[in-house]
Parts: sequence; structure tokens; C-alpha cells
Amino acid sequence: MSDLQWRARPTESNEYFRNPHKGCATFQHFEGDPLFDGTSWSEEGPTAFPERKHPGVTPGYLPSPVAYCRWFWTVFQPEKNRFDWTVIDRALETARQRGQTLQVRLMPYGSSRQPQVPEWYSDAAPLKTETIKGRSQAVPDHSGDDFHQWWGNVVREFAARYDGHPDLESFDLAHIGPWGEGAAECSDYAKKRMAELYVSAFQKTPVLAMVAQIKYGTNLGTGWRCDCFGDFRERGNDVIPHRLAWNHTMDAYPRLVCEADAHEAWKNGPVVFETCGVPMGWYLQKQLVYDLDFNLRQGFKYHGSVFMPKSTALPEEWTQPLLDSCKRLGYRFVLRQLEYPVTVRPGQRFEWTMWIENVGVAPLYRDHYRVALRITQNEHQHVVLVDRDMTLWLPGDVWLRDRIELPSSFKPGTAMLHAAIVNTRTNMPDIRFAVAEQDQAGWVSLDKIHIE
Repeated sequence: MSDLQWRARPTESNEYFRNPHKGCATFQHFEGDPLFDGTSWSEEGPTAFPERKHPGVTPGYLPSPVAYCRWFWTVFQPEKNRFDWTVIDRALETARQRGQTLQVRLMPYGSSRQPQVPEWYSDAAPLKTETIKGRSQAVPDHSGDDFHQWWGNVVREFAARYDGHPDLESFDLAHIGPWGEGAAECSDYAKKRMAELYVSAFQKTPVLAMVAQIKYGTNLGTGWRCDCFGDFRERGNDVIPHRLAWNHTMDAYPRLVCEADAHEAWKNGPVVFETCGVPMGWYLQKQLVYDLDFNLRQGFKYHGSVFMPKSTALPEEWTQPLLDSCKRLGYRFVLRQLEYPVTVRPGQRFEWTMWIENVGVAPLYRDHYRVALRITQNEHQHVVLVDRDMTLWLPGDVWLRDRIELPSSFKPGTAMLHAAIVNTRTNMPDIRFAVAEQDQAGWVSLDKIHIE
């Protein structure tokens, strides 16, 4: 066998590729559904699942490999000793049909004008009155054993049924206050105890801690989720001008991440951004202090994977910048080079090396993907999966070295080398390299190899 080495160097592409587990998400909707009207949205998760209206991406929105839905407690536990997971089953099925995975949050209750805890709960455990966002509400004692037991049952039952489900993208660690976002009284002990319950219940599906209680989750290895990304909406007052008013972007998120020592949490689990209001609302107030580029850079700094603008129409002027940001969110693998011998013989093993660069800002958090090499010659095809854990591929370089045997069924002449990232559950290409030379199925055409 010749010692001469050949190098295939694909062309990096700036194209958007609809790869799974990253980019834009729909909200309480699925790809192809109509958008919410104007700048409004609903906190109540879908209970009906109509047929798809748009064959592709909904006009005015972005391609969305991820769907995000959340439901109030009354929906899935209508009676004290009976769970009804019908909407979750149908939502997961719908997500799969639309080519999406589903992020889920279960919420004990909403704001004062939204669904509260189930009627049966007040008979099972005491409620207390709190003033939340300026309104009085009868809410559970989030620090008490009763709430820990009953809401803990919800988490355990859900995890027992869905942990590791192939269509379940993540599950929110959310249990305090309206929408589970933290705006109610709860002791540090109770926060820690509930976080431990969530993490012990989910062994496979990523758990995302709400940013208000980020340290309780990320200390246990979770990812995290913020619910007011891009916030500059506080209007100030007669003393403090709008541009200097408190907001989540300047005053909450950097502080919370620093105080929780969560700078490296993205290496363990995904980071997800839900917009504060919706981007159209930002755009309509851009004469104030909204700066899209600054907001997007904050997302990259936090190593985000998913951006969720609540299934509302996006400003046309911002559609391309938002799409470009989705290219960089999460992982983005560029196959830089494959080196291999110029000639090989049937039945012999030959060594190859591959350089892949992750030009995204985060790793791939799912372990059922592998790089595959394929050798083809007429009707002959030989595919080998590279036994490397892709979840360890942080932003930067990956260098692979291995040996592959050319089957004896191959004849003297030429064959072609191809590469892809395949889903090991289907053995089909599922993640596209960010390169130009690939077919519709996702195989990258590299170059010829000569067979002696």
C-alpha cells in the first residue's frame, strides 16, 4: 500500500441547516401552525392539535427544529389521584410529525387571572395568601412538605413516563410562583430539595433550571433557562430615565450567573432563551435602548442553544440577523479535512484522520449521534461509525484518528469516500455538516480513493 496521503478539504458553508436540538423554537405551537396575533401570546399549553396549516416554515417566523409548550397543573392532574397525560402524548406525537423535539414545562399555577392550582389541592394541603406582581393570590406553601410531596409526585410521574423519550428535548425545573418562574416565597432549603428531586427523577432527559433559581440546578449539573431574554422594557420614572432603569439584561442575568458560579454550566446542559415580550415589541420600541446585536451577543456569551420568540411575527428587518444567530447557537460542525492513503487494497485496514471544528457556541447534548464514513463503489457500500462521544465536542477543534477495513468485495479501480453525522437510532444522517459538498440525504462527498 502506498505511503502517499490524500487530503479531502470540503468547503465551509454559511448556509442555515435545520439541525436538531438547536436554533429557534415555536411556543405553544408547532412548525407550520399559525402565529399568535400581534405581540400577544398564551401561557396555556395546547389541548387541541389541528392539522398543519403551512407546509414549511410559518410565514413571518424562523425554521424551528424545537417546539416548546407548558401546561398548568389543572390540565394533567384534574383529580387528586389521577393523572391525565393525553396532551403530552399528543404534543410529543405532533412534534415528531413536524420534525421537532419538544421542550416541556409543567406549572403549578399562573398569574391571578390565569389557572390556579387544581381545586382538589386546597383540600389536600393548605394555601396561603401572597401579593405577587401587585395582586393577592392564594398559593401553595412552596417551602412546605405538602407542596414538596404533591408537586414532587407530578415530577416523578412525568419522569417515570417520559424520561429519555426520543421526542422530549428537555424539562424545566420550575415550581415557584406564577408559571414556575420564581416570583413567590420559598426557602433555600425547599429550593435545594426540589432541585434534587428533579435531577434524581430525570436520568436521561436534560433538566433546565429557571434562571431565578439557577444555582440550585446548575450545582447539580443541569442546564438553565431564562424567561426574559432581551429585556430593556422598564420605563424608568421622573428621576431615573428609561435608558438607566433596572432591567433583566443589565441587572439580573449577569448577576445571577456570576453569583451562582454558573459560567461553565453550559458544558453540562443546554442554555435556553425565552424572549422578554416578543421581538416585534422590541422593534417597536427600538428608539429607546433596544439593541438587537447587543442582545444576540449576550446569548452567544452565555453559550445558548435555543432561542424562543413565542411564535409571534418577527420584524422583517430582523429576520435575517435572527436566522444568522440561529446558525451559531448550539453546535455547528465544519468538516475541515479528511486525510487517508491514496491507494488501498481490498481486505486491508488503512488509517485515516479527520479534523472537525465546532464553530458554534455550545456542544451537542445528545449522545445518540456518531460520525460515519462511507465507501461506495457501484453497488457496494461500506459504512463505519466512529466510536467517539460527540457530546464532548465543545466549541473548537476535534481531531479523530482511526483505522477502517476495506471489504474484500470491493474491486480494483476507484471508490468514493463520504462522511455524515448519523442518528444511531435510525442509522441515517440527521445532522448536517456546515459544508457545501453534500447530497440531499446529508452525506458529504469527499474524494476518490484508489483500490489496487
